[in-house]
Amino acid sequence: MSAARAKRQEIYIVGSSGDYPWEFSNWHRLQSNGRGLGLNYGGAPWPDSMLDLPRGPWRIPDYIETPKLIVDQKRKMKDLYSVEYFLFVSEKMKGLLDQFAAKSCEYMLCDTEFADGKPGPAIWQCSVVDSYRNAVDLEKSEIRVSKWGTYLISGGANWQFLPATLHGAHLFRLVECADLTLCDQTFKDICRTQDIKGVSFRKVGFLQK
Repeated sequence: MSAARAKRQEIYIVGSSGDYPWEFSNWHRLQSNGRGLGLNYGGAPWPDSMLDLPRGPWRIPDYIETPKLIVDQKRKMKDLYSVEYFLFVSEKMKGLLDQFAAKSCEYMLCDTEFADGKPGPAIWQCSVVDSYRNAVDLEKSEIRVSKWGTYLISGGANWQFLPATLHGAHLFRLVECADLTLCDQTFKDICRTQDIKGVSFRKVGFLQK
């Protein structure tokens, strides 16, 4: 196949379809500020300074307690749920991530039980921590940039990503758009092939050739 006819490698926002089938029994006890899963947005979500790596607002905080999930056994579990900055994934999904994006994620195994008190399924809180800065060609992309240097999603985004910056990453974040989890076409295709339930993909752009 010629380069002119080669399939364009799309980039997608990773999300989930549907609400998660559990309740957090200790949501307000996870952190001393009572803010649940994420960092204190009223303070400094960037631990060092704005858009400063390597630490960012997507890291799993040092919780006082392990997240405890009371699962509704009447609802069918899916393999991935997007909650705030994080993904909550099944054992099957974690196995796929360990195989194809081993260095991209950090995990915490949640405490789970069904409403009747029986042990629940294995559910992992997952944070994608592989992050890149200046990975989008701003001159050639349809993109809005805030006064703080963050990227704003609106309408039909058509961002052109720089392969030399991403280094072949399959699952990653952009520093300038920290709340999003992104993936390449390869990762999307793997999820489809492995019949991963609950994951959704929204096209945001493509890799430049």
